[in-house]
Amino acid sequence: MTGPDASDDLAAAPRPGDPLPQRNGALWRVLFFGSIVALLVVVSFGVGMLSERMLFAGGGLLERTGVIGGLTTDFDPAASAFPRYAETKALLQDEYLFRPTDSDAAATFSAELDQGAMAGVAAVAATPEATLDDYRRELDYGAAQGMTAALDDPYTIFLEPVEQEPLAEQLEGEYEGIGVWVEHPEGEYRIVAPIPGSPADEAGIQPGDVLIAADGTPLTGLPDDRALALIRGPAGTTVRLTIRREGRPDDFDLEVERRAIAMPSVVYEPQADGRVAWISIGIFGDKTTEQLDRALSEAKADGVQGIVLDLRGNGGGWVTSAREMVGRFVPQNRGPALYEDSGAAGEDRLEAESIVGGGQQVFDLPMAVLIDGGSASASEIVAGALRDYDRAVLVGQPSFGKGLVQRVHDFDDGSSARITFARWLTPDKEPIPADGIRPDIAVAPPQNPDEGDVQLLAAVNEVLRAAGESELTPAAPGAATPAANLATPQATPVD
Repeated sequence: MTGPDASDDLAAAPRPGDPLPQRNGALWRVLFFGSIVALLVVVSFGVGMLSERMLFAGGGLLERTGVIGGLTTDFDPAASAFPRYAETKALLQDEYLFRPTDSDAAATFSAELDQGAMAGVAAVAATPEATLDDYRRELDYGAAQGMTAALDDPYTIFLEPVEQEPLAEQLEGEYEGIGVWVEHPEGEYRIVAPIPGSPADEAGIQPGDVLIAADGTPLTGLPDDRALALIRGPAGTTVRLTIRREGRPDDFDLEVERRAIAMPSVVYEPQADGRVAWISIGIFGDKTTEQLDRALSEAKADGVQGIVLDLRGNGGGWVTSAREMVGRFVPQNRGPALYEDSGAAGEDRLEAESIVGGGQQVFDLPMAVLIDGGSASASEIVAGALRDYDRAVLVGQPSFGKGLVQRVHDFDDGSSARITFARWLTPDKEPIPADGIRPDIAVAPPQNPDEGDVQLLAAVNEVLRAAGESELTPAAPGAATPAANLATPQATPVD
């Protein structure tokens, strides 16, 4: 995407990077209000066009002319003085799953986006930046964020560069912080899952916890960049998190030490005297498929009789990585890994996404897949596909229930727009339910930590039973492990 064209700059504006004049001067007031008015004119133009067309043209705006960002199609969003606003609006009108298809409804949808943009502008307009160039950029970001925030969809979001960076780091496998996956519907920061072995996991943070404050500063309603800056930080420092947890009458505090989070995508450890491979997948990131191939190679060399694929606490990641994982356990010619339904306004437009084969393939060993409330997105694709193809039995608790697909659009300034454009369906064309995929064998986590990992024990025994092997027996009360010869997962990364 190209940046703003110089011809769109205000005549009185300084060169990019020049300091603003004193804020009590006449020139400052001109520039201050001029920048706001420039963006409001762009945003309001769509509303004005809508009113004129509907009142005087006798039809919806989109019946008479193609529009991008409320303007006719001779307008180039990338050449606008506010490109992120224009580009994000064009994307929402072009591919957002829940966009209306009726022309009059589409015109109303466009006006509602503009209203959200104006609300976003108002939220940032009162805090000028050090330079006019920076200030106009923040107005642009505010408009784009206001549009996505106005939608009833917590997964369609605009991310500034500072917000985009942590997500990219997690997918790459390295960052500094406490180690959690979070969602932020309705302005709250809710834990999807702590990363296994992370400081958050060790401190006892659980899926479903809501982060109320960090070091006494309320987080609810804060922009993502400010909230993340409060939670994350250099390794060796600590953060005091105030947490709301369902079932507890009062909020409570946890001190969590930040560390360098080296997030191994894949962890492998033999179980049951080497008869079963426990393979835990922490994220569907850039290195997941490569590390899974190494784990499967080790498991083959160890002569295991079955596999437990552990997707508990896995918040998702790249769809391609999920398709590749399915291809390690199901032949490509069996069918698709999933379907995408990108039909707007209830129209079906199913597109099959193929299984991606290659690498280390294990098509014959018995399998169980562990899921829980932290298994979301790509985890649900894999779990649903392996069950539909009768390749694995699902053990644990219902998954998170994220059946919507986002397309990521990275802009040249480091910001990005994530637009919900489709629903996920399993190979049997079943949508992922909002309350999650239900396991074949329901096993609740233990009330007493001394019971050990009873979900893993159930999955291992299911695999041993299918392989014709003798099952493990539960440990005596108070034992440190869930069963004899079952190692509590504390494995080292594959690399």
